[in-house]
Amino acid sequence: MKIKKAFSIYPLFILTFLFVSCGNEHSWRKEQGMIWNTVWHATYKGPADAIYAAIDSLKSVESSVSAFDDNSLVSVINSHDKGKVDGHFKKVYEMSRKINRLSNGLFDPTLSPLIKAWGFGKGHTPTADTARIKSILTYVGIDKTNIENDTLYKSEPEISFNFSAIAKGYGVDVAAQTLMDKGCSDLMMEIGGEVVCRGLNPEGKKWRILIETPDEEYLREVFKTGKKPTFSDRLIVELSDEGLATSGNYRNYHSESGQTFGHTISPLTGRPIKTDILSASVIAPTCMEADALATACMAMGSEDAMEMLDKAGLSGAFILYSGEVMVNEEMRKHIANTP
Repeated sequence: MKIKKAFSIYPLFILTFLFVSCGNEHSWRKEQGMIWNTVWHATYKGPADAIYAAIDSLKSVESSVSAFDDNSLVSVINSHDKGKVDGHFKKVYEMSRKINRLSNGLFDPTLSPLIKAWGFGKGHTPTADTARIKSILTYVGIDKTNIENDTLYKSEPEISFNFSAIAKGYGVDVAAQTLMDKGCSDLMMEIGGEVVCRGLNPEGKKWRILIETPDEEYLREVFKTGKKPTFSDRLIVELSDEGLATSGNYRNYHSESGQTFGHTISPLTGRPIKTDILSASVIAPTCMEADALATACMAMGSEDAMEMLDKAGLSGAFILYSGEVMVNEEMRKHIANTP
């Protein structure tokens, strides 16, 4: 059995300065490093030490909503029938409720037991069977929880949260806001493919971001020989004061006995879902919202997902298994005109 893992949130902070203009708080700076088992990049106009505050702010996000930290707030809440929540948890929880409603229940952060059962959690291997899945579904459903007076209550103590499909996007928002609080009005902050852009780029124009496409390794696993689709057109979008997120099973999947199944799991059936979407990219006011919506789109399929985004007035681009690139009218407004 072959397993490809996606990023996990864990405490690794490595900072690499690519260029810094010393002594000028109005200089452009471009920096990168490692965090949460993935790469981050930042380009911003402002003081040199602003990036330290931005990366440091992610520690508080991690201590609140990381399912990979046994001492985090979410891990503590997962172990009890109720618990006090902080501001980070509350924001991520409330956005999760919103996207759960928009997606007719197909986005749900209480999938943690199913994620573990299918081998996508920390230190787990696939052991799911029909009887066990039916039992686990009893403890799945964010609608079985609520927050009152900053306390989260669960109808079943076994209900547990895994915010991996929204936490990274939220983290990018927090880091970008910290940069802005330090006086950086023009910036691009990216963590593992999730992006926030504010203001304008060093050329005084909107930021141009290349939308990620599925990697060759995953395409070989899924399509075998002679079936791989080709993506003739690269999608480059222009952003300002927005977030962009991309979700795809090629980031996290299992291959076993000739079958490939991804990490997108249905909270309705308890089983991995394979729709016609290879990857989904969404632009929204915040990266947290874009992150959750991109995951929801993967579970819904192209027709229902695009209808959801159209109703919400948000931009969507899907790469389909057919090789077709599907975009809505809102996304067309963002696509850069390239030679």
